[in-house]
Amino acid sequence: MSALTLGENGAQKKVRWGIISSAGIARKALIPAITAASNAELACVGTGNPDRSRENAEEWGYELLHSYEAVLERSDVDAVYNPLPNGMHAEWSIKALEAGKHVLCEKPFTVAPSEIGPMVAAAEKADRRLMEAFMYRFHPQIDLAKQVLESGRIGTLRTIRAKFSFNAAPDPTNPRFQAGQGPGALMDVGCYCVNAIRFFSGGAPKAVTAWSTIHAESGGDLTTTGLLEYESHSALFDCSFESYFRMGIEIVGSDGTIALPKPWLPGKDPGVVRVSDKDGVEELTTPGVDHYQLMVEHFSDCILNGQAPVRGADDALENMRVLEAVRISAGEQRRVRWSELV
Repeated sequence: MSALTLGENGAQKKVRWGIISSAGIARKALIPAITAASNAELACVGTGNPDRSRENAEEWGYELLHSYEAVLERSDVDAVYNPLPNGMHAEWSIKALEAGKHVLCEKPFTVAPSEIGPMVAAAEKADRRLMEAFMYRFHPQIDLAKQVLESGRIGTLRTIRAKFSFNAAPDPTNPRFQAGQGPGALMDVGCYCVNAIRFFSGGAPKAVTAWSTIHAESGGDLTTTGLLEYESHSALFDCSFESYFRMGIEIVGSDGTIALPKPWLPGKDPGVVRVSDKDGVEELTTPGVDHYQLMVEHFSDCILNGQAPVRGADDALENMRVLEAVRISAGEQRRVRWSELV
């Protein structure tokens, strides 16, 4: 409690953040987001490679520490952002929670559903907040699309299609291609597709069928295509490290469609939700925002006000179980029922 910045009346005003790792996502997105957030401030970043972040530290005015442990030992750090490689998410999130820090953990939450239970237990024991960092869910275009779907404007939901791909040559120094780090396109970008499908579908599928190409050295997938079966509709997604850059969500109903051209990386331009129905095409827009900043402000609000995150560990667990079903289906070349995983 004492670490929190207090207002004039003694009310908790700002959350002091620390970051473990000098990962690009931290330097390029989260550091600017925390700095811009109305209820947060960045105290320090811990990294085993300080030279990589020295210029960034000077630009943004935070203290550069030489280890992850040093961040967790700081009494003036309330919350930790964990953007470490996937295989280190559970270990270091638990360490941060045990040190009394709230934790915003980068997606995917873990490399296996079984790792989530110990993370949740650590959060409950420490009475600290824990959330998966799916920043795209905080962009207003996502809620707008859901509102259009639920309004009945496009009729009965029939199919959802989601895609996220880019070309990335295998590189043994990149955790995306390292065995043990949850390598592959499914965990890196396919997790967005699965997360969005679950959001617009209202939950987990009843069965999954998938196909993948595999990077032999790491065991991770280079491309994955999946079919998710629901009682009332189907969902298709594809993700890849060996395809041209693409992203998007299409929601198909009996009477129209909803398209989000830039669901994952909209930048700060206005969000676009394109609705097509019998009356033609209408482009609905939302204000341009920094969805990383909105995510930081939401999590900081949860800490300051003692509230649970809007999407907690249960959401992360369901997402990981669907990803696991996709992995099993592709590896064993069979349809995987949801009942096998719960």
